[in-house]
Amino acid sequence: MAHLIPLSRLARLVGKPRTMLQRMAQSGELTTFDGQVDLDEVLRLFPNVKLEEEAELRRVEEIKEQALSKAPSRLEMPDPEVVQQRLLQLGRDYAAARGRLMHYERVVGWIGEKLAQAEEDGRTEAGFADAFVQWMKRELETNPSDMARWEAFLARERIMRVMTAQVTLLPKGQTFEILGNESLLEAGLRTGMPMPYGCSNGSCGDCKCRVVSGDVVKVRPHDYMLTAAEKAQRYTLACSYTAVGDVSVEVDLDGAGAIPEQTIKARVRDVEALGGRRIAVHLITPRAERMRYLAGQNLEITVDGQSRIVPAASCPCDERRIEVHVLCDAPVEQAAGPFASLMKNAEVSVRGPIGDFGLDDMSERPVVLLAEGPGFAQIKSMLQHALSLEHAPTISLVRLANHEGLYQENLMKSYTNALDNFHYMAFEAGTEHNAVIAAMLAEASDLSGYDIYAVGSQPFVDAVHSACRDAGLPERQWRAQVVANA
Repeated sequence: MAHLIPLSRLARLVGKPRTMLQRMAQSGELTTFDGQVDLDEVLRLFPNVKLEEEAELRRVEEIKEQALSKAPSRLEMPDPEVVQQRLLQLGRDYAAARGRLMHYERVVGWIGEKLAQAEEDGRTEAGFADAFVQWMKRELETNPSDMARWEAFLARERIMRVMTAQVTLLPKGQTFEILGNESLLEAGLRTGMPMPYGCSNGSCGDCKCRVVSGDVVKVRPHDYMLTAAEKAQRYTLACSYTAVGDVSVEVDLDGAGAIPEQTIKARVRDVEALGGRRIAVHLITPRAERMRYLAGQNLEITVDGQSRIVPAASCPCDERRIEVHVLCDAPVEQAAGPFASLMKNAEVSVRGPIGDFGLDDMSERPVVLLAEGPGFAQIKSMLQHALSLEHAPTISLVRLANHEGLYQENLMKSYTNALDNFHYMAFEAGTEHNAVIAAMLAEASDLSGYDIYAVGSQPFVDAVHSACRDAGLPERQWRAQVVANA
């Protein structure tokens, strides 16, 4: 019987980035089954892996977390109740495996008896039964060193199952990993899944979902009461429950149109001058509220009664932190107008989301992102979301500056240094569109297997679209947004 391991857990076990395993799967080097890998396949491809060593993987994760300014996603021990439930599940798994083994041993004995009886009755030639049983025993024998590797890997994988669990969201099949004591909702939002929720503290029931397979256990108190019928159908609250083991959960994820409009109050954490009249406003929302939006969407911010629709430049997975890029009415140094004069701790009203441009979070194709001028804001949000999902084997960003320059360039360079699957090319203002497109085509010559996203002026978007179409890009793999003042 095959022992399947999810890619996210396998990455931790063998100390390799998930994106590397994803590339191996896409190239055919690694055989997967619905995003999981057979243990035999693992031991074949990683014969010399040191299962006890995670130092290198931790180092890579720390660099990545620092570059992305994300809270560490370290493996921490879950609460005792969660550990108990996961150990009970492992005990049941062990009992089932032990029972199957005992049954197989009995079956082997029965086969020998039946063949011996057939030989006595003259229904088979003499000596066949003994020869068959000896052959079967040889086939069942395992090399001691192979068995030791098998047992070591299984032991480590069982420990990992106490620390983590994989969640599959149905019907689309997106997957993410729960770490430690996270709830289903916390883990999903951390990895960029647009899961439905309202209060996020167990009061409203908006995060209600149905457990299709596996078990969950409560980790947060909640006031919302599920009906007896809902409990019978295995509904749960994603904000208050975590997975005991690997689970499948039915959640309504219909994209941008399924996210309700929200209006929340946020406070300014920082204001960053970008270039010209453009600033980055870094916001923090209240603990009990988060703005639901998709990477690539816009938000409306209101300051002192004046409103402006601006692109979100942060990943939806950034918990309570939101970054928006704003074009002010005057140069930043003049501090003229409500936006240019924003100070730390000022209150801002945020409404959204607005628009339906976004990332295909189901795709596992390589991604190419193209940004012209202020189109960088939406592309940055999509880049961070793609990195958080870890679906794309490679991500390339091709950027063309306008008169405002290549702002936040150090951030992009930190991504380049930290991430082996990220490629970055930048062009100064005035560079011809054809030169930018030629560089993009050199990065991804056969576009039929790529997803392309472009944000910029109408001429820029049209030129990129035409070139991609000529290079064989299927229309379903092209998404673009035209922005003003690019």
